[in-house]
Amino acid sequence: MEGVQLVKPSQVKEEAYLEYIKEWQASEEEIIPHASISKSKNYDEQIDIWRKEEQGIGIPEGWVSGSLFFLVNGEEKVLGAVHIRHKLTEPLLKRGGHIGYGVRPGERKKGYATEILKLSLNEARNLGINEVLITCDDDNPGSYKTIESNGGVRDPEDAEENGVLIRRYWIR
Repeated sequence: MEGVQLVKPSQVKEEAYLEYIKEWQASEEEIIPHASISKSKNYDEQIDIWRKEEQGIGIPEGWVSGSLFFLVNGEEKVLGAVHIRHKLTEPLLKRGGHIGYGVRPGERKKGYATEILKLSLNEARNLGINEVLITCDDDNPGSYKTIESNGGVRDPEDAEENGVLIRRYWIR
């Protein structure tokens, strides 16, 4: 897809980030990935928090380090975000996996989910992650079709959480 790329949070202008968050909030949907939600009122401080989380500094107990990227177009508009977890815990093996991504509500059904996952698989390889686990709810065909179109092979052992079937896919 021409003109879109994954960039580190430090490469995203504050105004573009705030518009991204504002659109999610207006939709009243849960922001995906959660890692893209600011924990600070100061954008520069938040950039530093994300940088430290990538290095494993200051993350809550039981969490893992991860790299956050934003999908932006040529006009520097934030189209979506992806969080790549560097390793997996037992809970992440059931739900969450290595990669969590989301496309802002107004930019869906334009191929960005497929592109963000494709680009994030390259980033995962750069991080030394050669077997990537991605999960999604069974009632989300858009998500599992995106995963399958990027080479996801369904694990025969799905998970379940609160009565929801969770599909588990591996991409090698």
